[in-house]
Amino acid sequence: MLGAITGDVVGSVYEWNNIKHKVFNPLFDPSAFFTDDSVLTVALMDAIDRGVDYGKTMRWYYTQHPTAGYGHLFHHWCKYETELPYNSWGNGSAMRTSAVGYAYDSIEEVLEKAKYFASFTHNHPEGIKGAQATSACIFMARKGATKEAIRTYITNKFGYDLNHTVDDIRPTYVFNESCQGTVPEAIVAFLDSTDFEDAIRCAISLGGDSDTLTCITGGIAEAFYGDIPYEIAIQAMHRLTPQMRDVVYKFYDKYRPSETIILAHKMASQFVSANPIEKDDEFQEKQRICWTMVVKDEAVKAASKDVDELNWNEDVCNSTDNIKHKDTISKKIQELFKL
Repeated sequence: MLGAITGDVVGSVYEWNNIKHKVFNPLFDPSAFFTDDSVLTVALMDAIDRGVDYGKTMRWYYTQHPTAGYGHLFHHWCKYETELPYNSWGNGSAMRTSAVGYAYDSIEEVLEKAKYFASFTHNHPEGIKGAQATSACIFMARKGATKEAIRTYITNKFGYDLNHTVDDIRPTYVFNESCQGTVPEAIVAFLDSTDFEDAIRCAISLGGDSDTLTCITGGIAEAFYGDIPYEIAIQAMHRLTPQMRDVVYKFYDKYRPSETIILAHKMASQFVSANPIEKDDEFQEKQRICWTMVVKDEAVKAASKDVDELNWNEDVCNSTDNIKHKDTISKKIQELFKL
């Protein structure tokens, strides 16, 4: 949903340059852009809306936005069109799931569908749990549950420790690409917030995997606080391609009618040529340059690894060495390319 997309775009410039405070202006840095979090969020909205296969839909979106910052195993999964998931416990399952919380009308169905859509790639128990917890938060929030009710349910159902504040977490929190090291913190950022924008700022202030963490927080915050402020909605919508905007607009029209979305879609479209093309070359080039600068030769190194050599098992998931803080951007990138 647009709340999740907003979190992704705002967080895009802080993933490699973490900040540990809430006071940053403007909210949208001029160089902010959408990443794979937004691409796959929109892909799920599209698949649910049209009732088509999510795996095929994700692969189509990958061809349209191949440089959006996906992990190595997702690149491999898309390029070689394997039907098998790759047992990931990464936070990608949680960042793309926000539409599930809106499209289904019971908590049981939400949990079932969250597992189903996560399992195309993230079929590890932790990957599934992260998607289910995020979807459940969104469902409960849009149904009017209180923050304490959400906290209690998620703690009891999924075992996440939510008895912390943002101020408690911030000083020692570091980059973490796992669901179990991202989703609880994202939920706490929502629980500690006073409104939608404050939720985004709380999430950014934690540091870590900023775009994904804030994407998760933004999806929950939108469901709880209602319509995103118009000035924020239009900025988020404007940063999407015309095709992605149209998918967002159609999904909201079907599942969550919103005057804010209608106006944001209309205003954002005024910045686009009269005959927009399916692939927005300007966005593609901007993302290509950004990821080339950040990744440099890490993509080549990661791509040379055989996926079968990666040992995705319970011991790896629970290893503290696997989820500890990486001291350099290069090491962060290497970890992301494994997911």
